[in-house]
Amino acid sequence: MRKKQAHAMLALAIVLGITANGCSKSDPKPEATGKEGGGTPTEAQKKLKLNFYNTIGYRQTTPMPSRENDPIRQMIEKDNNIELEMTLGGENWKDKLNLLISSNQIPDILTFPDRASAIKYYEQGLVAELDDALKEVPELTKAFDPSRLEPMKYKGHMIGLPGSEAVGGVNGWWINETWLKKLNLQVPTNPQELLTVMKAFTFNDPDGNGKNDTYGFLAMLPKDGSLGYGTGGGQGFQQIFWMFGVQPNFVDIRDGKVVVYNTDPKTKEALQFIQDMIQAKVVDPDWVTIDDNLKRDNKMYQGKVGIMIADWRRMEPAEQKKMQDAGGSVPEWKQIPPPKGPYGDQILDVKPFQQAMIGLSKEALKDTAKTKPAMQFIQYLYTNQDAYLYLAYGLKDKTFKITNGQPALIDRTTYNEKEVEWRYNYAFVRKANDNVYFDFKNPQVTGANQKINTSYLKDNNVNPRVFDDPNDPLAQDRVKYVNEMMLKFVTGKEPLGNWDTYVKTLQDKFKLNEAVAHYTKQLQSDGVLR
Repeated sequence: MRKKQAHAMLALAIVLGITANGCSKSDPKPEATGKEGGGTPTEAQKKLKLNFYNTIGYRQTTPMPSRENDPIRQMIEKDNNIELEMTLGGENWKDKLNLLISSNQIPDILTFPDRASAIKYYEQGLVAELDDALKEVPELTKAFDPSRLEPMKYKGHMIGLPGSEAVGGVNGWWINETWLKKLNLQVPTNPQELLTVMKAFTFNDPDGNGKNDTYGFLAMLPKDGSLGYGTGGGQGFQQIFWMFGVQPNFVDIRDGKVVVYNTDPKTKEALQFIQDMIQAKVVDPDWVTIDDNLKRDNKMYQGKVGIMIADWRRMEPAEQKKMQDAGGSVPEWKQIPPPKGPYGDQILDVKPFQQAMIGLSKEALKDTAKTKPAMQFIQYLYTNQDAYLYLAYGLKDKTFKITNGQPALIDRTTYNEKEVEWRYNYAFVRKANDNVYFDFKNPQVTGANQKINTSYLKDNNVNPRVFDDPNDPLAQDRVKYVNEMMLKFVTGKEPLGNWDTYVKTLQDKFKLNEAVAHYTKQLQSDGVLR
């Protein structure tokens, strides 16, 4: 990976040193340094310095404040008798980490946003095996559900602990029930009913303004160009593919063999259905430029689309206000089960698979003076209930309060959230089922939405485990070819009659079968496939 000097200066500039004592958890504030008259601190006052490379915080683009203005960091330092030095990874986290490695500034504590990256750096000799170190912190593994711990193993060794818990069933199918009632339609339950409702929402003036300015469906095209499953999370067409039981760029096991859905005949059928939707003009044509969730949500607020995939919060008060402000009204949006596909598949998305990981570098493991304190620090992050309030919720009486022993978030409109956004870089410890953190104002509705969504999640113990051979020169080109061809198929730029040619090209030119053989070995190594 290329290392430009500009990247080097940027990475070195964001390394934040923390060099003073901590504060109490009940009233985080700076304290005296323990030095008097410029004297030398005692041995008890000397603190172990730990370098923490953070890629799993939730505001990676927000700079961290100085130690004097960061009471949470002060609390952490005091409770653990450490001096914490934290680097935020951000979008270019790999470049920054590689720079630190090449500069012989290897972090003690490492985090990775995905399992594949952690394994890559383990194979390169950076990430340590924690089997023995975990014996010193017995409460740490008890803090996680076994289903989240199991993916942290690689080749029989624990190479990390769960970093940030993924939440399942967040995004679901939403339909404008105000439009349904006006047009005397029923909730669609299969693809043909879905297309019928989409056409009515597009051409039958559901908002009653006498203009042809509404659309039946909203989709998006992530920056990675994938119509289906990918890091971009392209909600919309992704769920159409799931109706047919398949997904582009998704690896699975069928009848004891590894399959890639890119060549599955059902994928061709899904592409044909999406092409039918586009040709029928029921899809908002802006889908080709909607590449993030904010652009997607703005379409919902404007009130010109009838069916879309969005997260469970859409009928929370803050979201309703955005609808009122942007569209002039608040439609009766309702979350529905995914329509059942032609083969009986009723899939919304996949179950969460633990990806984010936190662990130690091999350099830290070699340093016996650091290993135990570093592991105790990680245990503190994930098990200390007093600290959890500050790590997950922020600043007491600023971003959260405690009433009758129960924590609750303070209304964000009462303070300038931009000033304290940095706190979210500590919130990766929050639990996936923490309703205080998610701060539902309408829990009955939002909770019911989550229940609907989690009822239609597909098992997901295969695809997240596989990754392309780093020595495979065709890996990136293969994915790029698939994404480009899928896009051409649905837009009609490539006739679906050329499907067999596409499959043959993927197998012959881009060596798909060799990739499948590589995935098979990985799954066998993980014990998922025998």
